[in-house]
Amino acid sequence: MRNLVLLLVFPVLFSVASGCTSEGVRSFYCLPNNKCVTIWKTESKKALIILGKYEDSKRPSDNYVELFDITNMVDWYADVIFVSGDSLIVDVGNNGKVICHSSQRNVRLFSDNKTLNDSLFTYFDGKYRKYKNHIEYLSINIKENYATDKTGKKLK
Repeated sequence: MRNLVLLLVFPVLFSVASGCTSEGVRSFYCLPNNKCVTIWKTESKKALIILGKYEDSKRPSDNYVELFDITNMVDWYADVIFVSGDSLIVDVGNNGKVICHSSQRNVRLFSDNKTLNDSLFTYFDGKYRKYKNHIEYLSINIKENYATDKTGKKLK
């Protein structure tokens, strides 16, 4: 009987304890050349797009984009463009409140200089704006937790 009680009580205690310390959901996406980005969906309805593979349990102090109230996002996609060295340009479209935290400008928002970024990274094919062939980028579906590379291949 005692073992039965332990078997029933332990999972409940474990789930309550793990729920209290939950940090949200993190996903890591990397291109073959080790250029990586972390998507951290927090319990407070925010998403952080972080330069590199970020595994620390504390919120980063620099080099990330913060999306607020992700449950009300119109478009769940974010494009992450890898530029020279350790730098990202993040395009989140018109998805409400977004703040970029990057003291050294290693992470920037596409919309902060849209005209220049469009000319550097995109072209118009007559119907849509597309990324130029030499641009390394990921298209990330924040809601469904997956990313695709520039060929459309789903990353795991």
